[in-house]
Amino acid sequence: MQGSKPVQTQGKSQQGKPPAPKVVGERKIIRIADTDLNGDKKVGDALRDIHGVSFSFSNAVMRVLGIEYNKKLQEIDDNTLSKLKEALYDPKKYNIPVWLCNWRKDEHSGLDYHYVGNELKSKVTLHIQNIKSSRTYRGYRHSFNYKLRGQRVKSRGANTRGRIGSTMGVTKKTAQQQQAGTEEKKK
Repeated sequence: MQGSKPVQTQGKSQQGKPPAPKVVGERKIIRIADTDLNGDKKVGDALRDIHGVSFSFSNAVMRVLGIEYNKKLQEIDDNTLSKLKEALYDPKKYNIPVWLCNWRKDEHSGLDYHYVGNELKSKVTLHIQNIKSSRTYRGYRHSFNYKLRGQRVKSRGANTRGRIGSTMGVTKKTAQQQQAGTEEKKK
């Protein structure tokens, strides 16, 4: 091997080392589905920062597209990134299982959809508004911010706003000492 020379890249020789992965620019923030994602995170962890993407769904998307879990988001090339965005909005096109969709059996069409980001937030708020206007027991509970799926409300918070009022018979030590001090002064 007399004719082989070490590979020169940026003035440094790399003998026997594999080339470093190609980083497409220094993209620290990548915007997907109306969400700014940290480019330093692993792809699966970064995808879960998007509203409507769960652990299972992100793993399914990465498996279908052939993305390694340990790869950072900024290391993905533009072609794969565009496929990733498309797979988040249209999982049926990439044969992602229907049971991973977050809006199953729509009440009007009966089809399964997967909404992401602000689209999911607006869909949920409109759905809750429809339930409130239906004047059902569930709509009534929604309108007053009460728990509506049969949870305990006597001892674990009256509603979603938290505990209203104090619990009877329970006071802190400092409060007890202050009460004892004021009673002694009154005597």
